[in-house]
Amino acid sequence: MTIRKTTLTLALTSLFAFGGTALAQGYGDAGAGAPPAAYGEPTPGSAAITEQTVDTFVDAFVAVQQIREDFAERLQSAADEHEAQTMQQEAQDEMMRAVEESGMSVQEYNEVAIALQDDPELMQQIQEKAADRM
Repeated sequence: MTIRKTTLTLALTSLFAFGGTALAQGYGDAGAGAPPAAYGEPTPGSAAITEQTVDTFVDAFVAVQQIREDFAERLQSAADEHEAQTMQQEAQDEMMRAVEESGMSVQEYNEVAIALQDDPELMQQIQEKAADRM
Protein backbone atom coordinates (compact mmCIF):
# COMPACT_ATOMS: atom_id res chain seq x y z
CA MET A 1 0.00 0.00 0.00
CA THR A 2 2.82 2.41 0.85
CA ILE A 3 4.56 1.78 -2.47
CA ARG A 4 1.34 2.33 -4.39
CA LYS A 5 0.65 5.54 -2.46
CA THR A 6 4.19 6.80 -3.11
CA THR A 7 3.80 6.02 -6.81
CA LEU A 8 0.48 7.83 -6.85
CA THR A 9 2.00 10.86 -5.11
CA LEU A 10 4.82 11.02 -7.65
CA ALA A 11 2.35 10.68 -10.50
CA LEU A 12 0.19 13.48 -9.14
CA THR A 13 3.10 15.83 -8.60
CA SER A 14 4.55 15.16 -12.05
CA LEU A 15 1.16 15.14 -13.67
CA PHE A 16 1.75 17.50 -16.46
CA ALA A 17 4.93 16.54 -18.16
CA PHE A 18 2.64 16.54 -21.19
CA GLY A 19 0.65 19.64 -20.28
CA GLY A 20 3.17 22.46 -20.22
CA THR A 21 1.62 24.07 -23.26
CA ALA A 22 -1.88 23.60 -21.92
CA LEU A 23 -0.79 24.96 -18.56
CA ALA A 24 0.71 28.06 -20.13
CA GLN A 25 -2.44 28.58 -22.18
CA GLY A 26 -4.58 28.08 -19.09
CA TYR A 27 -3.19 31.08 -17.27
CA GLY A 28 -2.58 33.38 -20.20
CA ASP A 29 -5.78 35.27 -19.53
CA ALA A 30 -5.96 34.71 -15.79
CA GLY A 31 -3.58 37.38 -14.68
CA ALA A 32 0.14 37.11 -15.38
CA GLY A 33 0.33 33.37 -14.79
CA ALA A 34 -0.68 33.56 -11.16
CA PRO A 35 -1.03 30.15 -9.53
CA PRO A 36 -4.42 29.09 -8.26
CA ALA A 37 -5.53 29.69 -4.72
CA ALA A 38 -5.74 26.97 -2.09
CA TYR A 39 -8.37 24.23 -1.99
CA GLY A 40 -11.82 25.62 -1.50
CA GLU A 41 -10.85 29.08 -2.67
CA PRO A 42 -11.53 30.33 -6.17
CA THR A 43 -8.66 30.00 -8.62
CA PRO A 44 -8.06 32.53 -11.38
CA GLY A 45 -10.82 32.10 -13.90
CA SER A 46 -12.51 29.23 -12.05
CA ALA A 47 -14.88 28.44 -9.22
CA ALA A 48 -13.90 26.79 -5.93
CA ILE A 49 -12.69 23.19 -6.09
CA THR A 50 -15.84 21.32 -5.16
CA GLU A 51 -16.35 17.64 -4.35
CA GLN A 52 -17.73 17.20 -7.86
CA THR A 53 -14.59 18.80 -9.30
CA VAL A 54 -12.43 16.47 -7.20
CA ASP A 55 -14.38 13.43 -8.42
CA THR A 56 -14.14 14.55 -12.04
CA PHE A 57 -10.42 15.24 -11.61
CA VAL A 58 -9.85 11.76 -10.18
CA ASP A 59 -11.71 10.18 -13.11
CA ALA A 60 -9.57 12.17 -15.54
CA PHE A 61 -6.39 11.41 -13.61
CA VAL A 62 -7.04 7.65 -13.68
CA ALA A 63 -7.64 7.79 -17.44
CA VAL A 64 -4.46 9.84 -17.94
CA GLN A 65 -2.45 7.36 -15.87
CA GLN A 66 -3.71 4.45 -17.95
CA ILE A 67 -2.66 6.24 -21.13
CA ARG A 68 0.75 7.09 -19.63
CA GLU A 69 1.37 3.48 -18.68
CA ASP A 70 0.34 2.25 -22.12
CA PHE A 71 2.59 4.71 -23.91
CA ALA A 72 5.51 4.13 -21.54
CA GLU A 73 5.49 0.49 -22.60
CA ARG A 74 5.17 1.40 -26.27
CA LEU A 75 8.00 3.95 -26.06
CA GLN A 76 10.36 1.15 -25.08
CA SER A 77 10.00 -0.23 -28.61
CA ALA A 78 10.46 3.07 -30.47
CA ALA A 79 12.91 2.60 -33.33
CA ASP A 80 14.33 6.11 -33.19
CA GLU A 81 13.92 9.56 -31.65
CA HIS A 82 11.45 10.72 -34.31
CA GLU A 83 9.17 7.74 -33.62
CA ALA A 84 9.45 8.39 -29.88
CA GLN A 85 8.50 12.06 -30.34
CA THR A 86 5.56 11.07 -32.52
CA MET A 87 4.40 8.63 -29.85
CA GLN A 88 4.77 11.28 -27.14
CA GLN A 89 2.63 13.72 -29.14
CA GLU A 90 0.03 11.01 -29.66
CA ALA A 91 0.05 10.27 -25.92
CA GLN A 92 -0.38 13.96 -25.11
CA ASP A 93 -3.31 14.23 -27.50
CA GLU A 94 -4.95 11.14 -25.98
CA MET A 95 -4.42 12.43 -22.44
CA MET A 96 -5.95 15.79 -23.26
CA ARG A 97 -8.88 14.05 -24.94
CA ALA A 98 -9.34 11.80 -21.87
CA VAL A 99 -9.43 14.84 -19.58
CA GLU A 100 -12.04 16.54 -21.74
CA GLU A 101 -14.12 13.34 -22.03
CA SER A 102 -14.18 13.12 -18.24
CA GLY A 103 -16.03 16.43 -18.16
CA MET A 104 -13.15 18.83 -17.41
CA SER A 105 -11.25 21.24 -19.55
CA VAL A 106 -7.48 20.85 -19.62
CA GLN A 107 -7.25 24.25 -17.92
CA GLU A 108 -9.47 23.11 -15.04
CA TYR A 109 -7.46 19.89 -14.72
CA ASN A 110 -4.23 21.91 -14.59
CA GLU A 111 -5.68 24.22 -11.94
CA VAL A 112 -6.56 21.30 -9.68
CA ALA A 113 -3.16 19.67 -10.31
CA ILE A 114 -1.38 22.88 -9.31
CA ALA A 115 -3.60 23.32 -6.25
CA LEU A 116 -2.49 19.86 -5.10
CA GLN A 117 1.07 21.09 -4.69
CA ASP A 118 0.09 23.55 -1.97
CA ASP A 119 -2.70 21.63 -0.28
CA PRO A 120 -1.74 18.39 1.49
CA GLU A 121 -5.36 17.78 2.51
CA LEU A 122 -6.55 17.96 -1.09
CA MET A 123 -3.62 15.76 -2.17
CA GLN A 124 -4.63 13.15 0.43
CA GLN A 125 -8.24 13.22 -0.72
CA ILE A 126 -7.23 12.79 -4.37
CA GLN A 127 -4.78 9.98 -3.50
CA GLU A 128 -7.42 8.03 -1.62
CA LYS A 129 -10.04 8.36 -4.33
CA ALA A 130 -7.56 7.56 -7.12
CA ALA A 131 -6.23 4.50 -5.26
CA ASP A 132 -9.80 3.17 -5.01
CA ARG A 133 -10.34 3.61 -8.76
CA MET A 134 -7.03 2.26 -10.02
